[in-house]
Amino acid sequence: MTKSYTPPLTTNPHGPLYRVDKGIRAAQQRLDAAIDAKRHHTNQNLAHEVIKEAREGLKKSEQLRVLKIKELAQKAAEIDEERGRVHLNPPRK
Repeated sequence: MTKSYTPPLTTNPHGPLYRVDKGIRAAQQRLDAAIDAKRHHTNQNLAHEVIKEAREGLKKSEQLRVLKIKELAQKAAEIDEERGRVHLNPPRK
């Protein structure tokens, strides 16, 4: 049960979203493991709680990714704006 993301999850360890994406992958694995445990174990209440916690963890990881993308977009906009100022107002000699 893997969800697709835009932009896709990065595999580049030097990418700015790598840590966040790694957290999402780990949360997805925890959720998959919890679902498998529910199928194979008799204590359904405990398994249900573990699945619930895993889903909450995945949701938090996804929200963190959205915030990180917004932060990166804001930094890029600030850099572009700064570059625009430099080109519009060249120094006078």
